[in-house]
Amino acid sequence: MEIDEDLNLLPSSDDINETNNAASTSKTSPSKTTVSQNQPPVTTNIKVNIGSYSYRESSNTIKSSVVGSSATSERLPAHTVTEDNQRTAVSDHLESEAAREEDLEESLSSSQSTELPTQKLSKVNCAEKIVICVDVSSEMNERRYRAKAGTSFSAMEIVKKALKLFISNKLSVCDPANKHSFAMVLMLDEALWLVDFTSDIQALFTQIDNIDCLQENDEEFDMSTLFDLILEKAKPPLISIEKNTTPPYTVRVVFIYGRSHCLPIFDSHESQNLLSGSPCFFMDIVYFHEPPANYNQAQDIFQELCFLDTRGFSYIFDFARTPTKVFDAFAKMLGHPLQRPIQSQAGFVLEPLPSLYDTTEGM
Repeated sequence: MEIDEDLNLLPSSDDINETNNAASTSKTSPSKTTVSQNQPPVTTNIKVNIGSYSYRESSNTIKSSVVGSSATSERLPAHTVTEDNQRTAVSDHLESEAAREEDLEESLSSSQSTELPTQKLSKVNCAEKIVICVDVSSEMNERRYRAKAGTSFSAMEIVKKALKLFISNKLSVCDPANKHSFAMVLMLDEALWLVDFTSDIQALFTQIDNIDCLQENDEEFDMSTLFDLILEKAKPPLISIEKNTTPPYTVRVVFIYGRSHCLPIFDSHESQNLLSGSPCFFMDIVYFHEPPANYNQAQDIFQELCFLDTRGFSYIFDFARTPTKVFDAFAKMLGHPLQRPIQSQAGFVLEPLPSLYDTTEGM
């Protein structure tokens, strides 16, 4: 499925470089930082076509690196009037360098000893029940994103295009015997179940096209109503938590939120705790927001959404300006939660697709 040409979202060389560098995403702030990874990526078999480019997902082993500087790489202190003063300055400098290296080694040792979350279930491509939750607040229509061609689109328009690509690509890579299914929820001041689980791509596309931003009062959203609905309509299977157990299916929520002035609230955490306690439940988050400022709550909302990831398996993305990155994020979410690496270990390589008319192939 091709992206609308008006969006002109095919990556530029800068986008490709940025994607190659984005091997790790921090979940502590809307302004994410990247972590350098030294190990060569181990390629998995997830390959997604987007326009004339393809995504290849790879799993990297985190290995922190320390870029140190020798004593001669820094300028010595300026007070070197006498030879004694010079010796003292050099000695102090070397001692401070040694102390810094000790601190870095200690920090590196503690970071390597930190245990990463691991799956207890078999890494199989079992059927997924994916609940797509779309915020229909007025902010999703008001916020505009400008494509490279100069055309502007609302967050809702971009979400609709990205969802269609996500659904079509997800269904194209699934096992026909264990086909994935999708349900849809609208988020107003509370959650509203819109479409029950189906694999009918045309029916899903029709429902996506019919989504309108209905909510004008964006001051409140009760998250507990969403988890109550999911527990009622899409309860995860009850299975043994022994290692390498194969579940009949998993439940994943794709939570798309677009408010910068409305902090989600909880009337009760009971349903959330029940769902989060299941090894077959996962939640990915896509957050559209204004640039963080004193007049909005974008930073607080983002941190609150990050707290929903209680086990460390969520993929969390946020967007303030760039529409291209929205499509990147949905491509990254195509991997099965039981098979994909955790987000801090995931690396993605953007490669041109081979030409259909490449006459040099096989030469």
